[in-house]
Amino acid sequence: MRTVHFWLSLAVAGALLKPLSAQRLYWLGTTGGNSYAAGVSNDGLTVVGEANGNAVVWDRAANTIITVYNGSSMMSGCDATGAIAVGLVNPGYYAHQTPFMWTRQSGFQWLPPHPDFGWCADITPSGAIVAGKARSPSGDNLAAVWDLTQNPPVYRTYGFGTSNGEAYGVSDDGRTLTAFLSNYRGVVFRLKPDFTVDWHYFLQPVSGHYGCVPREISENGSVVVGNSGNLWGGSYYPAMWRASNNWVPELLAHLGGSAGEAWDIRGGIIIGFSTTPGGERRAVRWQLGTATTQVEDLNQTYAALLTNGSVLRSANAFSANGRFIVGWGRNAATGRDEAFLLDLQGCASENGDVDANGCVDDADLLAVLFNFGNTGNLGREDTNCDGVVDDADLLTVLFNFGSGC
Repeated sequence: MRTVHFWLSLAVAGALLKPLSAQRLYWLGTTGGNSYAAGVSNDGLTVVGEANGNAVVWDRAANTIITVYNGSSMMSGCDATGAIAVGLVNPGYYAHQTPFMWTRQSGFQWLPPHPDFGWCADITPSGAIVAGKARSPSGDNLAAVWDLTQNPPVYRTYGFGTSNGEAYGVSDDGRTLTAFLSNYRGVVFRLKPDFTVDWHYFLQPVSGHYGCVPREISENGSVVVGNSGNLWGGSYYPAMWRASNNWVPELLAHLGGSAGEAWDIRGGIIIGFSTTPGGERRAVRWQLGTATTQVEDLNQTYAALLTNGSVLRSANAFSANGRFIVGWGRNAATGRDEAFLLDLQGCASENGDVDANGCVDDADLLAVLFNFGNTGNLGREDTNCDGVVDDADLLTVLFNFGSGC
């Protein structure tokens, strides 16, 4: 009984002394060369993107990098669970691009119209609907939508009076999308249940700008974010279009340089990048209500996580629950441009469930023991986010042992 009381006393003490949750930054590494991240699951354990020119999945629970396609390719996004992801082959060779999906259950799978032209840009949190671009029956390359609930998946294209276009973002219900058109303008459109167009509005660039590119749409389809300017040979700046403002283009605040992009929006928060007057690219964030007047440099906000001189260059995507941001930056420790994962909440395993399977058991205990004494940029085995795997983390698992099993 004394032993039991001893461990319980330590566990209670550990819980009382546990520091408050804090944000965490993880450099995801690469299979060689550079890497960047384009999507992340709600638990932060699955991240998708590109490493050394190949489409990859970072499986953080298993601490492995899965090469989805061995060759020129990239991942574009994943669903909320990390079970389904989409991407394209040959991103740098326009005429030879083809779309694909990857699932944890079945692995790699081509999407129609393979082997014809196409690529995927976004996927809903449910994993049901994908937005992108594909060869139409008439031979034009147009904005496209895939329905992954069908077996095999089916797709449909939308032209809006132009011979070329590409859909970049889709709302959470899969019904409202935004696309770039060949006249250097954008469009936001709503689909009926049968995937025919219900309504659409054309998106214009900011006054005096050459064109615009809408990159993403909010959960409910009411806000579009992207850029306005001249992405193809001049200055371009982060911008947004809101239904509440009749889809009028609005320039977002920036850091004073000549380039910027709003990549994603979730929960009224916009993320992307902006350059400084000296041309340095920095990952930034905007609050929707003040986005036209205020911009936040994430390198300043999270300076405590970048003490070795690393720099966050671009914030590319949110998890569906808004907890995680992924992108790319300069990892000073390796001297490379690498994908990063920023946990805005921190302490993802403070309940002792290190492997996030819903049960605190021997596997969680072993994960802590095998990493005991490690310090620095740690994983979920550092349950209290204090930068070291030690007695406190072991006690967290012991105190919660059997929970959820």
